Amino acid sequence: MHLPTNQKKPFFRSPAGWATLGTMPVLALGAFLLWPSATPSHAADAQDASAPDARAKYVNRGLFSSGSEEPGEEQAKLITGRVYSIDGQPLAGVQVSATSFAIAGNLPTTVASLDTDAEGRFEMRLADGSYQLVANKGGYGPSFVPAQTGDTVSMVLTKSGVVQGRVLDADRAPMQRFVIDVLTAAPDSFAAPMPLFSKRFEGTNGAFEVDQLPAWPVVIRATAVDHAPAFSPPVYIEKPGDTRDIELQLGDGCVLEGTVKDGAGRPLVDVFVDAEARFPGGVSEVSMEAAARAESDEQGRFRIEHGPSGKVVLRGYDGEHAPSTLVVEVANCQPSKPLDLVMSGGGSIAGVARKGDGTPLPGARLTLMQRAIGFVNVIADEEGEFRFDSIPPGNTRLELLYGHQRTSTSVRVEEGAVTERDITIHPAGQGEIRGRITANGTPLAGVQVLVAANRGRTEGLDIRYPVTDKDGLYKLSGLPEGHYAVNVVTSAKTEGVQVEEGQVAVLDLDIAAPQKTSARDEAE
Repeated sequence: MHLPTNQKKPFFRSPAGWATLGTMPVLALGAFLLWPSATPSHAADAQDASAPDARAKYVNRGLFSSGSEEPGEEQAKLITGRVYSIDGQPLAGVQVSATSFAIAGNLPTTVASLDTDAEGRFEMRLADGSYQLVANKGGYGPSFVPAQTGDTVSMVLTKSGVVQGRVLDADRAPMQRFVIDVLTAAPDSFAAPMPLFSKRFEGTNGAFEVDQLPAWPVVIRATAVDHAPAFSPPVYIEKPGDTRDIELQLGDGCVLEGTVKDGAGRPLVDVFVDAEARFPGGVSEVSMEAAARAESDEQGRFRIEHGPSGKVVLRGYDGEHAPSTLVVEVANCQPSKPLDLVMSGGGSIAGVARKGDGTPLPGARLTLMQRAIGFVNVIADEEGEFRFDSIPPGNTRLELLYGHQRTSTSVRVEEGAVTERDITIHPAGQGEIRGRITANGTPLAGVQVLVAANRGRTEGLDIRYPVTDKDGLYKLSGLPEGHYAVNVVTSAKTEGVQVEEGQVAVLDLDIAAPQKTSARDEAE
């Protein structure tokens, strides 16, 4: 079943007041702060045999080191953690996969995958940079979190509901070979999330079943060779074990032909072009990767077979320009305007990374994130100065990393301009938050806790990441006074607490306890 292109209601509206800033439960903090099978994907099986081989010169800028993406001894670092069930038990045999953006900035690609040990632990050695992790195990909802090398990022899995159904062709005959992906939504100011589940199905009746669904709304996508993708409406199964039936119908889709040019109108060769379907979201539109790709030829021409209809986003990547975007309405496979994708130089962001006292922070790590670019990382120089170039126009999220503390803020990039923006690690105070993280009373060791305060539009979000000890205890000292949201990362458990100067605030969280519902949520 296809979503009507004239649908006026938001494509995503989460239960209990979650706007789908939520690519993961930690982003449920958005309501408070206005912030934001792990089996390898088989989506390539759904491509045409003529799909491009990514010869274009795109460079993955999500790595802090330059050169090869293969981690050498001098640049490889670890991401470690544990995976728990919602009742606090370590989960063995959970597949944890890491993705980066090696092909295109909006196209997550798996770079590593492993299984947790008998104690639910994992240790992943990766090139120094930014990644997205997803954890999958049959019968459990997947867990998803962005991470930097050096982080400890434990994850929590809940029991899953089940989606079952059939995939049909345009004549309503059962498809015999197809791929099912579980997709989640994120606003364009965040990196494109990887599929939470991906599996190839084969048979004579077009049947499929997915028993790995998260605790927030998702979209089920079906793809197959020589067909356009089909997207379900948002699916949310609140109770573990409940079943939802859906039917997806694949059609031929549309041929999207056009030309890639530079700013002077000259054709560009070897530009990687992919297509996304665009849907209305809770607070803005969201994009879903449509498994349709091409590469421009010597005349700059590209041809995407079996592309989506409705509102379509075309993105181009070549490594010499900023990632560039063209949005077009496609009705009855007729685009509303010529498909001339103009590759631009984009804009820049430059500034100084500073400590809380205003002094420069040399060697600081800074990350940009946006759907078109994935992650872009730089390291500040000896004077704390940093610069990002070839960034697409629009809103981009900038983060400054310093130990277990981050400052996150939104920056508007303008075409051909340099946006000056200093960013400061928030100063220390005399307050403290401490507590214990449990699941049905069982202490959770090695769990990352996100503690965040909104310091305003100019100063951004003050984010800190303590990790629980062997007894499930966490402690965060040196906090300025203010109101903080405390979230057990990758769980839905978030509560607020007031910190007073020179005082200790105690907040215990049990991830298995029902989430408190605010009056605002009940009103919605």
